[in-house]
Formats: sequence, C-alpha cells, structure tokens
Amino acid sequence: MVTHVRIGSVDNRYALTRLAAKAKQNGIRLYRDRSGRYFASSASKPGTFHYLTGYSCDCPGFATHQRCKHHAALMAALGWIDGTPEPSPPAACPDCDGAGTVPGTTRTGPRTWAYANVPCMRCHGSGETVIAA
Repeated sequence: MVTHVRIGSVDNRYALTRLAAKAKQNGIRLYRDRSGRYFASSASKPGTFHYLTGYSCDCPGFATHQRCKHHAALMAALGWIDGTPEPSPPAACPDCDGAGTVPGTTRTGPRTWAYANVPCMRCHGSGETVIAA
C-alpha cells in the first residue's frame, strides 16, 4: 500500500531533514533505473530495495507514519528539503522554568520593599538556558 505525504508543515520538514540525516548515517543508498524510477536500499533488510516516488515509499514505516528514511533521502537528493536538520530550540531556564522572572523583592523607596517578580539571575530575563562560551 502506498500513501502520500504533505511536506508543508514546519514539524514535518524538520522530521524529514532529521530522517534524511539518519538515512545517510545508516548508509541507505538511492538508485534510479533506466525508466526513471527510484529505489532505496533497506538498512534493516540487506538486499531489499524499496520503490520510491517524490511523494511515497512502499516500506512499512512509510505506510505507518507517512514518512521514512528512504523517502527523506530521496527528497534531500532531489533538493526538496535541506539535508541537514535544524538545531534544536534552546532549553528553558531551570531556575525560572522559561518565564524569565522569579518571585523576589524590589526596592520601592529608601526604606521600603515590595514583593514582585524580578528578572532571573541565571538567564537574565530571557527564559532560555545560557550556554557559556
């Protein structure tokens, strides 16, 4: 059974670029026959080849998830996606849980203080984990 996939969403594009990198790492090779049809080697079953189009693959993974390493490798080879995955987003600051502020006290006058949220000392209010260079 061959199904089709949409590549428009950002999450799907990221998944496909990640799978294309994994296909390269696993040594999946693409082949094209004289009639112009594409095939990909199987990493899990040596000697097995999967039939590919620009929109589908006949492997069990594609039938289940509508994406697979073989299809992603073909899309990267055709230039439909970038072959390198995007970096993961920065992690939330563990001190403020990504809010950028923590409960604290602020000076409101010469001798008066008030409880308020103050900028996080670790992330300086960005809410993201700061990585030292």
